[in-house]
Amino acid sequence: MKTLQKDLNNNRSNFGAWLDKQEDINIYSLEKASNIGYATIKKLCNNQNYSPRFSTIAKINHGLKMLGKNIEVNDYL
Repeated sequence: MKTLQKDLNNNRSNFGAWLDKQEDINIYSLEKASNIGYATIKKLCNNQNYSPRFSTIAKINHGLKMLGKNIEVNDYL
């Protein structure tokens, strides 16, 4: 099972790896706080080549601040 988890993490973007380490938030809570769709957040976490629009980045940043995280998504893209 650890091998499978390790393989899954190899395909994660920097933001996805950071989000995996967070114990108090997940994709679903970020989806509600940022008002961004699940599929968009999943793409941001899994696709290292995905380049989101500025408005998406702003919404993710706002959602993270609402969840008590004082980071900039730009640091992970």
